[in-house]
Amino acid sequence: MDRFEIVLEQFEPMITSIMNRCRIYRDHELYRQAARIGLWKAWTKYEDSRGDFAPYAYRCIQGAVLDELKKESRNEDQNIPAESDTLEVLIKNNHVERSGTHILDTILESLPTKDLQLLILLYIKGYSYDELAVMEGLTIGGIKKRRDRIMKQIREEKMKSRKKISKG
Repeated sequence: MDRFEIVLEQFEPMITSIMNRCRIYRDHELYRQAARIGLWKAWTKYEDSRGDFAPYAYRCIQGAVLDELKKESRNEDQNIPAESDTLEVLIKNNHVERSGTHILDTILESLPTKDLQLLILLYIKGYSYDELAVMEGLTIGGIKKRRDRIMKQIREEKMKSRKKISKG
């Protein structure tokens, strides 16, 4: 067995821990492979004078996983659906429950495209407020206010719909 294979075997639990901390919930093998490559790069570049190998390996592995996440995120950004496709995408990806969604579908369809895309980027694609602020050219506070306004509008529309159903 090669020396790197021994190192890899020892650091598999660390790779798993980093993947859990980065909340990797899909494409596990892709990210695990990126982490292994990060470990290999750390192993080839490591110098004893730098200190212990484990912290250095941790940072290299974490960096490789985060780089892969950024790359994946950029790929998803290029595939933002058109307004008419957004609800279809939500339903296909099971982000909207199928039962009792008629009211929610109606409310989401009535939202302006920019508001709906903000919700998708924030809650489905997992963008941070910082990233959205840069993308939209607003402050973080502006993004939060916009999100609050959209959520308030959705709640109000939902309450109106429930009242109509209970009266009807």
